[in-house]
This record gives sequence, structure tokens and C-alpha cells, in this order.
Amino acid sequence: MAGLPKRQGGRRRAVSSTAPTSNAPSSLATARLPRRVRQALEHLLADLRPTMEQLLPRVLHETELALARTAAGSDPVLEQARISSMRSLGGGAAVFVRGFLDHVEASLAGLQCTRRHEEQETDAPQVLTLSLLEEDGVSDEFVLDTIASRIEARNSLGLQLLGQRFGVLAGAPAFDADTLPLAPRALCAAAAAAADQLKLSRYARMQLFQQLEKTLTDTYPAILEGFNHRLVEDGILPHLSFVPMRVRASTSPAFDAAAAEAGHVPAAGAPAGRTAPADTADAGFSALQALLQQRRSLLSKLRPGKRDERTLGQVPHDEVLATLQRMRASTDKADTLADYRRILLAQSRQAHGHGVALSDVDSDAFDLLGLFMTQLQRELRRTSPGEAMLERLRLPLTQLALRDQGFFTDAAHPARQLVDAISLSGAQWLAEDDLDAQWLGLLQRAASHVQQDASGATEAFAEANRTLQSGLQALDRKAEMAERRQVEAARGREKLEVARQRADQEIRRLLEGRNLPRFHSTLLEQTWTDVLSLAHLRSGEQSDAWRQLLDVTAGIVDAGSGGPAQPANPALLEQIRAALEQVGYHAEDATAIAAQLAHGQGDDDIDQASRTELLVQLRARGRLGEDSTAFAETTPPLPPRTPGEQAAYEHLRSLPLPLWVELDDDGQEGPQRRRLAWISEHTDQALLVNRRGLRAGNDNLDSLARKLAAGRLRLLEQHVAPATAAWDATLGSLQRIAPSEDKQAKEPGHEP
Repeated sequence: MAGLPKRQGGRRRAVSSTAPTSNAPSSLATARLPRRVRQALEHLLADLRPTMEQLLPRVLHETELALARTAAGSDPVLEQARISSMRSLGGGAAVFVRGFLDHVEASLAGLQCTRRHEEQETDAPQVLTLSLLEEDGVSDEFVLDTIASRIEARNSLGLQLLGQRFGVLAGAPAFDADTLPLAPRALCAAAAAAADQLKLSRYARMQLFQQLEKTLTDTYPAILEGFNHRLVEDGILPHLSFVPMRVRASTSPAFDAAAAEAGHVPAAGAPAGRTAPADTADAGFSALQALLQQRRSLLSKLRPGKRDERTLGQVPHDEVLATLQRMRASTDKADTLADYRRILLAQSRQAHGHGVALSDVDSDAFDLLGLFMTQLQRELRRTSPGEAMLERLRLPLTQLALRDQGFFTDAAHPARQLVDAISLSGAQWLAEDDLDAQWLGLLQRAASHVQQDASGATEAFAEANRTLQSGLQALDRKAEMAERRQVEAARGREKLEVARQRADQEIRRLLEGRNLPRFHSTLLEQTWTDVLSLAHLRSGEQSDAWRQLLDVTAGIVDAGSGGPAQPANPALLEQIRAALEQVGYHAEDATAIAAQLAHGQGDDDIDQASRTELLVQLRARGRLGEDSTAFAETTPPLPPRTPGEQAAYEHLRSLPLPLWVELDDDGQEGPQRRRLAWISEHTDQALLVNRRGLRAGNDNLDSLARKLAAGRLRLLEQHVAPATAAWDATLGSLQRIAPSEDKQAKEPGHEP
């Protein structure tokens, strides 16, 4: 399989395959390939083999160490699986490496026939097949797809070059990262196939994939460069080169239309690639300048007054930057960009001896940045870490915006990415449990790095952003793994709750029309429910163990609802005792309780005293899974859902998860964002996690539906940073002014 299918969301998903066809060769030796193509592929495989023979055993070793450092669990089944996985990892290096390389070789050997098969499928009508997959399979594909996407993003240029060269080898159009053999997606698929031979537990597989990502992230750039170099030596497109063109960020249709009207960028449908990145940035900034001019025109009508008609000297651009650099070293402080601008003009006026003004470009850059920073201030929480850091970056950002207008036109600009990341730590919807020292440390170091460069150069922002994004990606991976563990734990709690409900149903069925003493009913409601729940979890309803315990339960009910105490059935006595030991009772306590239950009712004082003592012990004991489950909490019954609440309930049930939501609960300072990661299909329990992937409170689908209907819960289509929201609001405000200005101008006799 040369690639992994993208996740569509939910359990029911579209399944497509990019794997070689069934008649594809499994090795290069048996492949019907031209001599030169086979030789080139053999060289690539020969280069990859020693590298993987060195890296993959290290991946297994690191995974084994991670499992060894994991604390032993209380579940003997899971503990046995962990130990078995460690043994497989310790002795499975040769099998894993061989399986990995065999899978890679098969994808190389089927290069041409697979590509021809894909082209035939492309020509034919596309048929999307839906099927139900195992939960573990979907999870594996999602994890590996995420890993591959992150590595591809860091190596996009090299992958494009390799895809072009593989297109030549296959006699077909260039390969993309999804179908390219030797791409991160293909290597992840090979690792998943090789891991199937090791018989690992679910947790061990996740640890293995995590270690694989760490290794590929560090080593794949060099491996990819080696692939391209080897193909160049073999004469496959030796002079191929690629100069990436920065694609302008399409902020909105109005922005695009204004830029196209300026004549610097092609309009929609025009041939791409004719405009240099600098021209694109200039056209985008020109469009913003036009919007600013319309804003000034409208404000001048709304604020009539005498204009200053004096001719002022223009402050040279280099002098503006030099003055700002001196201001960073001075003690002059200001609260807004407008104040810094006044200080700058005052110093220039004093230096020149007459009135001065900024150039149109510098003035517009000041105005745009001022509007943006003012809007951003509204998006941030006062005295938050993000607000403090952005306050420190106000002057460096001003220097940058005057140097590089791409800050306003390119959403992928390193300074924009840096401001986005820092603004998250000041978001009004950020909860206290979202903050952690490691995250804030990364942001603080990035802000300090920019502050150390007095010139406010783009390179300083780019370097700080590269380091920051690398650290944030590591934290994102950590949060993803934490969220996955929370989902797996929630599924375990769901299974336990379903088992409890099934045990309660059987006990109620057996007790129907029967009157039992308090001791018997207490044991059945508490301890024996745990016994049946454990059997349901381990074996299911179709097992002999479940049916045998139901027979034992019926025997207890018969003994308790009969007459005076009868001689105990030895087999029943032993079955009760063994079952009680399974849920954690000591042998002596289990024997005493079993004796009471198996003998039926008793009236003597000694028997009553011993039963009372045992009742106290029963009530003092913890229930099965009581420490780890939040489902045991009882809440007062709520009234039936209204039609609006029922519609909200059904809407939430149909949504693909995970998704971000904003909650406005009582006792909070304001709305807080959470990630709705999972909803139980059986119990309606909902898992909400915070930004770090940790569980944030306990809720259920009914409660969320009522909040959604009441307006206390909002579903977020996008989880954007405050800085992105502030820029969108700034641009939207400018664009709203433009059409109103045009409309007013067309009205005859209009006066503001």
C-alpha cells in the first residue's frame, strides 16, 4: 500500500485503496520493468536498506523502554498485554525490519502497473464504497495519516521533486505525496504492516508509531535528499529544479477583487505563475491602501472641520526605521501606536526644523497596524500572559510592518504565525487549566528572541517562529496522545457502565416478585452487580461464564427468598466464594459472605450480628471501577426535553467528532472553549477535553443539548487564534465601509 486513506470522520467512512493490484509483483526481481527503471529502483532500495536496518531497531528499543517506564496497571489482562508486547519488541527487530523493507520493495516493484490501474480508475466513474471498519483500524489510519501529513509539510519541496522523477520512472504524470512510494505516507504504511507481525497491544502500537514519528521527523529530510541525489546520478531529470511561488492568502472576495482591479495580480481564471511574489504582495497592500483611503474619506465627511493644507516635508523611510530603533533603546513609553507615531514625528520635526509627515506607504502601514492592534486588544484578556508578550512586541512589529508589507497580505508570514501563537495565551476563552509552563516558556523565548534584534528584521521573526513552531508541534503531538488516551479511557468506562446496566437488568429480572432479606438485597445490588459486570466485561453475554453466574445468582435468590436456613449446596458455596474473590474480596471475607448467602435466611442472634457486620463492610468497600469512572455520579431527574432541545440533541448526535465548542457555564468568568472528543453511543456520556488533551469536567449529551438550545453552548466551525480573529474583523470593517461609501456617493443630494 503506497498510501493511507484520509479519515472522513466517524466510524462509517469511505475506504479507498492506493495499494498495488492483486497481480502486481512483490519484488523488483520479478517485476516486468525496463532495465534502466529497475536499476534506478534497486539503487533507491539499496540506499534505504542500511538506513532502516539502523533506525528501525532503535524505534523498537525506544518503544520497549517507553512501555517499561509505564506504571504497572491494576488490570491483570492489560498488564499481561504490556509484558507480552515488550517481549515482542525485544525479539522482533529482524522480523519488523524485514517486513518493512518487503512492503517498500513491493510498492516499488508495482510502480508502473499500479499507476496504470489508478489512471484507468480515474477515467472510469468514481464509485465510493462505504464499509464499517474495526475501531482500532480507523484509529491506526488516523494516527499514521496525521504523522505522515506533518512530515510531508516539512519536506514538500523535496517530495515534489521526487514525485516528478517517479513520474518519469512510471511513464505517467508526477506522483503526489499520497501515492508516491518512499514518501512519509508510504513508509508509515510499511511500518503499520510490519507491526502487524509483532502482535502488539493497542497501547504498544501507539507508542511504536510515536517513536517512529520522532525518528522520521529528524532523519527523513536527509533520506529524501539522498533519494533525489541518487536519481540524479542515474540520469533521471538531472537538471530538474523548482522555485516555489508564494501564493497570496485569499482573505476575502472583496480583497481579491480590489487586488485584481489594481492591475498587479491576475483575476480569477487567469493563468497562474506570471506574477512574482513581490508583485502579489504589492497588489494586496495596494488594495488595503484603497480601503484605507475610503475609510479616511468617510471619516472626513462624518467629522467636518478645517483641513491642514500646509505642504509638509516627507520623512525618509530609512529615517523612520532608524528613529524607531532608537525609540526601542530609549525610556520613552507609549500606550498606543498613535502615541509612538506622534513621538516619531515630533523627533523628526525637531531634527529637520519644520513640519514633517510620513510617506503614504509608511502612514498606511501605521494605520493598518494600529487598527489591527486595537482590535486585537479587544480579543485578549487583561493581564493575561499573551497581552503582556504582545505589548512587548508592539515596536518590533511596527518596524517589521514598515519593512515588509507582506505582514498584512500573507497569512503564512512568520510574524503573523508568531503573533497568532502568542495571542492564544491571552484569549478570553482560555481556561486556567489550558495554561502550562512548557507552553508559556516556548512563547516567552520566542518573544525574547524578537526583542533581542533591535532592527525588527523579518529574519528575527522567522527564526523565532521556526523554533516556536517546532516546539508547538511537539506539544500538539503530546496533546493528541493525551486526548487519545482520554477517549480510550472513556470507552472503557462506557463498557463498564453497559456491563453494570446489563447486570442490573438480570438481577431485577430474577428478583421480580421475590422478597429478600436486607442482607441479600444489599449484596445483590452492590457486590454481586460487580461480579456480573466483571464477567460481562471479560467474556460477554454469550459465554459459559456469564450463564453460570446467572445460575448462581438464581441460586442466591432462591436461598434468600425461601424459608429457614437450609444446608448449603457445596457447589453453590464454592461458586459464590470464587466469584467474590474475583472482585477483590479476601478469602476469609468471601468465605463468610458465601456461607451466609448459600444457607439462605437465618433468625438467630449470632447470624443477625454477623450479617450486620458484613453489611457494614460491604458498604465501606469501593465498587468496581468506582475510582476511575465518572458515570457513577447520580443527578436528579430532569424534565423531558423540549422540541428545541430534542432537535439540538439529534444535531449533536449527528456531528463528526472531534470539534471545538464554546461553553458558558455558571461560575465561569466567561465562555470557555473545549474540545468535544467523544460521545458514547450507549450511555450518552460526552468527553470534553481542554487544549492540552486532558479531560475537562464530566458532561453528557442531554446536558449539552439543553445548553445548545439555551444558547450556552456554541459549535465552532473554526478554532482560530485571537490574532486571526482580530485581523478578519479589521479587514471586514474596512470592506464594509467601501460599499457604503460607494452607495452614499450615488445618492443625489446626499449629505453626511
